Formats: sequence, structure tokens, C-alpha cells
Amino acid sequence: AVGLLVGGAAGLVNGALIAKTGIPPFIATLGMMVAARGAARAYTDGAPVSGLLPAFTWIGQGSRPVILFLVVALIFHVALRYTRYGKFTYAIGANPQAARVSGIDVGRHLMLVYTIAGLLAGLGGIVMAARNGSGQATMGTGYELDAIAAAVIGGTSLAGGVGRITGTVIGTVILGVMTSGFTFLGIDAYYQDIVKGCIIVAAVAADQYRQR
Repeated sequence: AVGLLVGGAAGLVNGALIAKTGIPPFIATLGMMVAARGAARAYTDGAPVSGLLPAFTWIGQGSRPVILFLVVALIFHVALRYTRYGKFTYAIGANPQAARVSGIDVGRHLMLVYTIAGLLAGLGGIVMAARNGSGQATMGTGYELDAIAAAVIGGTSLAGGVGRITGTVIGTVILGVMTSGFTFLGIDAYYQDIVKGCIIVAAVAADQYRQR
């Protein structure tokens, strides 16, 4: 519960900063990421937190993370496609000013969206800690790029207003299969990062071309 609350609080701060100050979302979330990692290192003195109880670690064992992933994906597929929350989210992503004059409380909705994103980030951290049997301040470093890559590969536009959960799930699977394949073939991790970076750039370029 505390992990979810901390993630939600971080998301709420992000949403408030973006909605109230108008700073670019990338800058707000990047700043929060750096600050949160620093706070985690300070809280743990840079040492891993081990000895987690089985009552906690069972969350990350076996097929439970996969089941949790699919349940969350299904919930937000329905939410984005069939509810007012989803319609508002797409409208704001496509054109915030048009959404505002249409009667949508853009600031309030942005805060809700980022709070939910923070909750899901907290959930991801919980599952990772449970799966590894320890909590580490540096755990998950670089995963933000994997998240961007999976979303972009799945058809999400960085310009906003376009994207589906089903596409993101497919992008995640493609990225996972690619990483596993590289590992199976014995390709060095450094080259994996090069390929991943090229895929991100190519996917964004394709998105820009499609928009034009």
C-alpha cells in the first residue's frame, strides 16, 4: 500500500506541475525521476534492502507478474476505449486548447492521469522488488527507455492523442522477444542498446511521416 501511495503521490506532483505551471511533461517527469532516485539512495544509504518476507515476495513469483500485467492492460484498454476518462484523455492529448473550450477541466484531468501513471509505476516497483527479493535504489535504471520504446513501437504518438493499450502490449512483447533473442544468441548488451535506440528513432520517424 505504501509503495502504491508513494508512486501516486509522485504522479500527483507531476500532474500538478504540468497543469499549473505549463512546463513540458518530459521535463517534469524527468525531474521527478532524478529526484526520486536520489531520495531512494538517501533513504537506503545506497545499500539494497534485503530479507523481504515471503508474504511480499510471492507477488513477483511464477506467472503472477504476467497475470497482473494482463489484468492492468485489460482494465485500461476498457477505460481508454469505452469511458469518458479515455475520451477526455485522447482529446487533451490531441489538442489541449480544443479540449478546454469543449468544457473539459484539463488541469484536473491531467492530474488524474499522472496520478494513475504514478500508481502504476509504484506497482511496477513493487513487482520488481518482489521478484528480485530485495529493494534497490538503482533498480529499473534505463527502464524508462524501454517503456518509451514499447509504447512507440506499439503505435503511440509522442505528439499525443494517438495510441492504444493493445498496441503497447504488442510493442512490449516485441521488445521482450527481441531482448530475449539477443541474449539467446549471445549478442552483447551494449549492442542491444544500440539496436533499441535505432528502433525508437525509426518508430518516431515513421510516426512523424504518418502524421504528415
